[in-house]
Amino acid sequence: MRRYDFQGLTHMTHSNHSPLWRTALLVAATCLLPTAARAQGSALPLRQTTCSFTGMVQELRGALKTGTPAYRKYVLAQLKMAAKAMPADELLAMVGQEREPDVLEALGAALVSKAGFVEDPSLVQPLLQRAQGDSDPNLRAAAIKGLRATGSVDMMSKNGNVVTYEQLIRDPAPAVREAVVANLVEENAKVYFGHDKAVSETAVNTALASSDPELTAKLLREVSMEQVGSDTVGKLKGQLRAEHPGVRAASATALGGVPGSESAGATRSLVELYRTEKDPAVRKAALEGLARLGLSGAKPTLQSLRGVAPALDPEIDAWLAALNLNLQEWDLLLREKQRIRK
Repeated sequence: MRRYDFQGLTHMTHSNHSPLWRTALLVAATCLLPTAARAQGSALPLRQTTCSFTGMVQELRGALKTGTPAYRKYVLAQLKMAAKAMPADELLAMVGQEREPDVLEALGAALVSKAGFVEDPSLVQPLLQRAQGDSDPNLRAAAIKGLRATGSVDMMSKNGNVVTYEQLIRDPAPAVREAVVANLVEENAKVYFGHDKAVSETAVNTALASSDPELTAKLLREVSMEQVGSDTVGKLKGQLRAEHPGVRAASATALGGVPGSESAGATRSLVELYRTEKDPAVRKAALEGLARLGLSGAKPTLQSLRGVAPALDPEIDAWLAALNLNLQEWDLLLREKQRIRK
């Protein structure tokens, strides 16, 4: 077991301005606090100690089993910080050998953190291999969860797309498929804030590779489409004819968020969907997509659809009333429409 003694840290040969030196200093600070003091928040005096990554993992095991949510969050953050300063071989070995799903997820997150810190995406390949090839579906799911809220799509690409979300969504285990969807939704929302073309297009391709219509619909409905290209818009249009109504509705919602350069074609597709569709929920999604595409400019299109499905004319009227407020932000417009149509 490799141990790290930080007594001589201030005499390291690295420049005091080195990012690795600063990270190691932070790790040293966490190692000076006794575990009980960290857990209870008491102000006990600092004492010199040695610190091992193995010891941190053991502390993590205890925190995951009996620690408070705040303490678990602290220990997870400590592990990720320590991983940046410590050699990769020990962390890689642990990722390869770990058999507890929660711990593997945490180790995976630490490995991804280190890969980003040292700018070496190849470090995550063993984690990707476990996500695809481990015999235990809970461990496969945990390996995928270790990539959550990171630039995982880019990492997979830099690893040659040997393992992709399009492959992982075909896993027979529901937990694995759900982890894939959660990763893409969170990466889109929390890492790139809906602005990354590769993530959005990967989400669409993954959705279409899925045999689970509920997961397909979730990806199409919850991932931003504002940067997708024409080919991907064409795929979304194709899903307007999907057998499952939830997929048709989600595709209509997704088309409402495509780039302005694609809005004319998307509008025509949604108008056709509204005129030919029989499912009310799908028709409602088509109206929402039209309103989002055109904002105030969508009013003539929506008015032309009154009478096509008389039972949904109040839905059209609610959209028209909201659009008359001339709100330019979609979230505000959607909120107002929902208020009007309570």
